[in-house]
Amino acid sequence: MHRLIKTSSCCFILTLALAAAACGGKKDAQNPSADKGDAADDENAGAFSEGDGGAEKAAEKKDVCVGFDIGNLEDLLAKSDCEVPDAKPETFENQEMKGKLEVTLASSPTKVPPGGKADLVVTFANKTKDPMTLHFRIDPLARFETETYDAKKKRADMPPGNPPPPPKGHSAPPPAEVKVAKVTVAANGSARVSVPWQAVKMKWAPDKVRGTAVERGYPRTPAGPLPKGKYTVKVVTPLIGVLEGGDHEISAPTVDIEVGN
Repeated sequence: MHRLIKTSSCCFILTLALAAAACGGKKDAQNPSADKGDAADDENAGAFSEGDGGAEKAAEKKDVCVGFDIGNLEDLLAKSDCEVPDAKPETFENQEMKGKLEVTLASSPTKVPPGGKADLVVTFANKTKDPMTLHFRIDPLARFETETYDAKKKRADMPPGNPPPPPKGHSAPPPAEVKVAKVTVAANGSARVSVPWQAVKMKWAPDKVRGTAVERGYPRTPAGPLPKGKYTVKVVTPLIGVLEGGDHEISAPTVDIEVGN
């Protein structure tokens, strides 16, 4: 009796296992594309994500030289994406920009002690309702140089006399290739660059000739504070392609700074 019950139990369990296997196999046979469809969906989702990211990267690269509120123009002009291929500054025709482009120079503060420092900000403002592309000379960087004039319109930051010959064996590096970079300022937008200034006189620095690019001129170094008085500070920008007078009122804006206690 016990042997019969044991044998029947084994047959019953085996029957259930075969039935379960048959049902599973039948389900897979009825829906053979289920797993493939899931795999295809995963693959398509991955492709979509990758493509979407690629589009964003392409858009970012395309727009890197375009902006409405460009806070650091100097850094932007240093990007290779903003370089104009095979362009030279002398090939650009000067355009009439009166009423379209406004270039201003501001100082903070406007009064400094002798030897004190001020932060200058040059702003290129697009006054039109259309995007405006501006071009700048680079060699290999965009250079924003300051000039200081006293009340008699004489350079107050230049050493007297001609620069001395450099020490023996000290020669400046070869000049860099001159190129052109561009930025596009959106309608009614602006681009700015900060330039440091110090109320000091200068002297020639022949010992720095070896490490100074010839594009910057003969090297100079501070030689004491400027005397008290009112000065006009100019920032000579590398902006090109604009029609202006002999004072370069567009590409070289000015601001008045008082030196005193």
